[in-house]
Amino acid sequence: MPIVFMFPGQSSRYPGMLSKLVELSEGNKVLMQQASDLLNRDLMDHYQPTNEGQFATNQDVQLGVFLANYLFLNLLEEQGIKADYSLGLSLGEWNHLVHIGALPFEQALLAVEQRGLAYDRGPRGAMASFFPVALEELEPVLEKARELGNLEVVNLNSPRQHVVAGDPKALDEAIRLADDELYIEGVIIEKQVPMHASVFAPVGQEFRQYLQTVDFRQPKLPYLPNRLGHIVEEPSQELFVDLLSTHVHQPVLWRHSIDFLMARHPDAVLVEVGAKAVLHNLLDRKWHKGVQKFKTDSRENTLEHIQDVVTSLRALQLPSVASPEEQPALQA
Repeated sequence: MPIVFMFPGQSSRYPGMLSKLVELSEGNKVLMQQASDLLNRDLMDHYQPTNEGQFATNQDVQLGVFLANYLFLNLLEEQGIKADYSLGLSLGEWNHLVHIGALPFEQALLAVEQRGLAYDRGPRGAMASFFPVALEELEPVLEKARELGNLEVVNLNSPRQHVVAGDPKALDEAIRLADDELYIEGVIIEKQVPMHASVFAPVGQEFRQYLQTVDFRQPKLPYLPNRLGHIVEEPSQELFVDLLSTHVHQPVLWRHSIDFLMARHPDAVLVEVGAKAVLHNLLDRKWHKGVQKFKTDSRENTLEHIQDVVTSLRALQLPSVASPEEQPALQA
């Protein structure tokens, strides 16, 4: 019964998430200070709940979500919760790379900073999530809306949830048509950049130049990239660069990745490690019904919630979970 950590993407954010995570652990406080020193900026001040501009740029969005995912991970690992596998949706793949040992935290943080800067310089566009709808039902609606501009399905997140990116006018028309013809809701999740769409290819090419300077390591745990949706054995430096650069402008195969893991380990325990519960909620009664799943975040009482998650994972008597007397207590 392996544990699988799932790291969410940049839509999994809200003001104050980093502040509360720092309050829960002295280790998190140290990590945030290390990140501030490395980037030469006061991240705690920038991500204060009162700063209305904390997510104004894509660079700040990516840094904030990457850090939140990492601090949630630290909380679990401080309590002795280890995972046998992990994977990350879009930006979350960078947390996956750290977790499996392909990159140290510091190098990944610097890479995410450069990734965000490249996104901010990229072409403009928008993204929307469509749910609940099968891809074959959604495609005719998108084809009609493409009369107003380019649209592409860029995230295949579950059998009934898909993300579309492209021209804002065409996307608005697709949302209208989806409501009129399919009786489903399309929700704008990004108003500035069409991530994972082909129009973002120049961004991927720019980011590739930076990736070629990064020293990737042979991971200690399996590498499961978004681009392929299956595990890659002994990935090379060149493969890391290719997958992470083309990842910028090609679709995210999240559904394929989860299906791959569940086919290999039907008894896997899935734990979302990050803010909100997007990945946790994708697993519904019509997709991997009955899977044991947990989320780490709670807007009401994060401390109590994480303690409950840790207790539940320990109760499963999983080999990846250490006993409570070996671990420090979370801070109130």
